[in-house]
Amino acid sequence: MSTQRSRLGIVTIGQAPRTDLHEDLGELLAPSIDVVERGALDGLTLEEIELRYPVGEQSHVLVSRMRDGRQVTIAEPDLEPLLDGAIRSMAASGSVDALLVLCTGDLPDYRDLGIPVLSPKRLVRHGLQALFPEGRLLVMSPEARQMNAAKARWEEAGFHVDTLCASPYGEDTELERAASEAAALQGDLLYLDCMGYTLAQRGRIAALSGHQTLTPRQLVFSAANLLLG
Repeated sequence: MSTQRSRLGIVTIGQAPRTDLHEDLGELLAPSIDVVERGALDGLTLEEIELRYPVGEQSHVLVSRMRDGRQVTIAEPDLEPLLDGAIRSMAASGSVDALLVLCTGDLPDYRDLGIPVLSPKRLVRHGLQALFPEGRLLVMSPEARQMNAAKARWEEAGFHVDTLCASPYGEDTELERAASEAAALQGDLLYLDCMGYTLAQRGRIAALSGHQTLTPRQLVFSAANLLLG
């Protein structure tokens, strides 16, 4: 008897394929779901991105990964049309049953696409509000420039917030330094606010910080399983 398979489109704000995601997919995603990947920055080199979209002093930035593993930083206003194009192109291809955008920032609803679009920000926000209403949240962002916006966003959601920063695409020592900082803070949960943090990194940060630690991958792919699995 053949088992019906579903297709999940994964759109990254960086470049596909996201090989740093593949190992975790074996643990987080139902085996009956196939993955199709696309990136907002596919077809560009890191040098071209830095030349065309200089970040300068802009504070609203997003951090992701190039195909070769290097970190890429781009301002939200510059990324938005590129990401929108990648999302709409994948939806129009008819090759997937649902879409997941690898970004914990603000996204449109995309109700006009005709297929479900999973937003990590909305899924995580509602999940944490249900689990820790008015709790104390420690939020780790990839870059220091993101910390003020993260604090404001999660305070608006009803939490008491302390922020830290360490990139999932950098050196392990950076993550260990931030985990040690978190150990000195009081919190109900340490939330790693980027789809780039891996399960292995989550485990290491949890052990060093002593805090219950969550990566958005855990909640987002659970939702994908419920929708498609």
